Amino acid sequence: MRHLAVLATGVLLIAASGPAAAGAFPGSGISRADVGVPIERVATEKKSETVTQKVKRAWKNLTGYKFEVSCPALGPPRKSTCTETGKSRGEAQAKCQSRNPFCFVTEAK
Repeated sequence: MRHLAVLATGVLLIAASGPAAAGAFPGSGISRADVGVPIERVATEKKSETVTQKVKRAWKNLTGYKFEVSCPALGPPRKSTCTETGKSRGEAQAKCQSRNPFCFVTEAK
């Protein structure tokens, strides 16, 4: 008798975990992708640079070391430049590398 109760409980659990259709299936003209909330992409405005940020950027461009940064691992390949200051070229390159993880940092030509 105990075996029958365990078997009935197992069958009930298996039946409850399966897919259940509560109504008629939709016709071939309706797909599940048509139903739902449309997703809209909203463009955001770029924030304008403050005067102190402009001065800092200009000072780095005058006195800093420039490096080329290429990131082939994250999404589409991205190339940019990085300007950093430091006591030596190696220290500036290390700062640039820490700002751009998983990227190659080489000297600008």
